[in-house]
Amino acid sequence: MKRSNRLRILTTPLAVILPLLVLSACGQDHADVNVPWESFTPTTVATMVARLPGADSPSGTIRIVGEATINGRTFQSYKVALDPEHPQNGIELWIEKEDENTFTFQGYEEPGVMSVVANQPHTIHTDGPEGVPEIVTFNATSTTFESGESLPGTAVIEYVKVSDNETVDTAFGTLSGVKHFSGTVTLQGEAAPALVAGTPLDVEIWYHPSFGLVKGDMPLLGVGLDMAGEDDCGDPLTPGFNTIRKVGVVQPGGEPFRLSTYDCSGKFNADKNTHAKMLLELRFADDEMARTTTPPPVFETFGTILGYFPEYLTPSSLSIFHPEENGQGYTFWYALVDQAAKNIDGDDGISYRIEVEPADYMTNAVRATARIFYKVIPVP
Repeated sequence: MKRSNRLRILTTPLAVILPLLVLSACGQDHADVNVPWESFTPTTVATMVARLPGADSPSGTIRIVGEATINGRTFQSYKVALDPEHPQNGIELWIEKEDENTFTFQGYEEPGVMSVVANQPHTIHTDGPEGVPEIVTFNATSTTFESGESLPGTAVIEYVKVSDNETVDTAFGTLSGVKHFSGTVTLQGEAAPALVAGTPLDVEIWYHPSFGLVKGDMPLLGVGLDMAGEDDCGDPLTPGFNTIRKVGVVQPGGEPFRLSTYDCSGKFNADKNTHAKMLLELRFADDEMARTTTPPPVFETFGTILGYFPEYLTPSSLSIFHPEENGQGYTFWYALVDQAAKNIDGDDGISYRIEVEPADYMTNAVRATARIFYKVIPVP
C-alpha cells in the first residue's frame, strides 16, 4: 500500500477524535515576559510526531490556516499536516472555540481530495466530571471531490474522563496537570473505511490546558500522536511591539534550541535602540532528573546578529511558564536579559535570539521554554 494511502486510512479515525482535545484556550500577548505560557493562538504552530505501524514516525504540524463558513456559521480551520514528504497535504478541521473548555466541531476536509461535513455541528465539553461516560454520535456526509460521489457515515464516540490532573511522559518531557480521556470510536455507514468499519477503536487522549493535545494512542491500529514542541511568532512584520515564544527539547547530540526574531520575520527588523526582554526557562525533561539540583548540561546564549549579552542561570523551585508543575519537587533554571544593542554600528534593525546547545557530555534531555518581547521597526 502506498504510504500516502496508508496515512489517509489511519488519519480518518484520528481526525474524528482530534477535535476532542487538539485545542486549548485563546492566548494573549504580554509585554511582561514573566507570565505563564499562553494557550493556542491563530499564530501558534504545534509540532507533532506520529507513531505509525512499522518504523515510521513522521513529524508534522498543527496550525490555524484560515476560516470556513458552513451553513452560515464560521469556523476556524486547523490544519493537521503529518506527511513530511508532502507538507502541503493534510486535513483541515473546522472548529469554533467557545471558551476554555467548550468547542464546536463541524467536520474536516482534505483539500483537493475529500470532505466530511456533519449534518449538524457538535459541541463537546472537556470540563465534565471524572468517571462519567459521554456519547457523541457524529452523522456526516463524505464527498470525494474527483468523482463527486457523496456517501453517508456515522462516528459514534464513547469516552470518559479518567483523570483531571495526571502526570504523563510526553515527547517533550514529563507534564503535570494533564487531563486523561479514554474511550472508543466506531465508524459506520458507506463512508467508513473498510479496514475499520464497525470496529470499536480504543482511544487514549492526554490533554494539557495550555498545549492542548500532548499525546494520543489508538492501540488497535498501532497509531499514535505526540506533541514535540510549540512556537509562536506573533506578528513579526508589523511595526510596534511583538512577542515570540517557543518550547521544545534539547536532546543529547541533537540540534540546538533557537528562538530568533530573524527566524520569525526573515528580516533584521528588531529595534536595537529599544530594550528587548528575553526569558529562558530550562528543566530536565525526565521526571527523576528534574527533581535534582543538577545544572542542565547546556550552553545558552542571549544574542544579537553577532554579539551576545552576559547572563547566568539561576535555580528556582517555581516555574513561571508552567505553574501547573509547581509543587512537584522540580528544579527550574532561569536566565533573564533586558537589554538593547545601541552600540552596534549600522542600521537600527537587528535581531535578538536565545539559543541553547547541548554539551558534549549531555546524557539527559532538557526542556527549554523561551519568550522574547521586542519592538519591530519598518525596514526595506
